[in-house]
Amino acid sequence: MEIKKVWENIQFWPKIFFSTDWEIKKKAINLFATVWKSVSKEKRTEFIIDYPGEYEKYHIYIQAMVKDTDRLNFFVFDNEDNTSFAFIQDPSILEKVDLARYPEKWFYTDDVVANQIERLGFEWETEKIEENIEII
Repeated sequence: MEIKKVWENIQFWPKIFFSTDWEIKKKAINLFATVWKSVSKEKRTEFIIDYPGEYEKYHIYIQAMVKDTDRLNFFVFDNEDNTSFAFIQDPSILEKVDLARYPEKWFYTDDVVANQIERLGFEWETEKIEENIEII
């Protein structure tokens, strides 16, 4: 799975963007870094996930979770082509994860997350998202 940085957003799949600056991409699923509103809402040309819960759009199932912080963690499953990934910002969320169905790839931004994965003994494929992601 290739990820790219598009301006200040991280692009995971063609229609999924992660944003730390509240920038919204039209005709896409927008994953926001932190809890922002009391409820997420679907607009005509954009789909925003900024609150914990379960969502489905474009045959993609997304579970957004928080635990000890307001930073959202995402578990994303594409039901059409059977691929999946997780984007973890808060290592404490790993204690809350249902391991019956876990993603094939785990992305993180902080080494504390990788250390927690290792400490718990999980042997998942992980990748750190760094500042030097290809910018397009």
